[in-house]
Amino acid sequence: MRLALRPTAIAGQQLENDYVVTCDGRRIGRIRLADERSGGALWEWAVNPQLPIPAWGKGSATTLDEAKDAFREAWKRFSASLTKRAVGHWHHHQDAATERER
Repeated sequence: MRLALRPTAIAGQQLENDYVVTCDGRRIGRIRLADERSGGALWEWAVNPQLPIPAWGKGSATTLDEAKDAFREAWKRFSASLTKRAVGHWHHHQDAATERER
């Protein structure tokens, strides 16, 4: 399993310290620096394909590397639980959304 990060872009603008996580070319989550918090900045991460996500599918860390490690472990756990039907549902909806964006 090879995960990759690419900068998040909204309306063509790249966001700083904000990344889309991909696996095999599919968006599977996000890691971003949440510096708007009053208690100090933390790296938030979330597994977020278009499927129900358990509570342990998101979290925060003090460094980007810690967030990447936590995300990887959550993704391993989550992806191991997926059925072929769930993967098909997710891919169908993600492909349709990608097509609408074009």
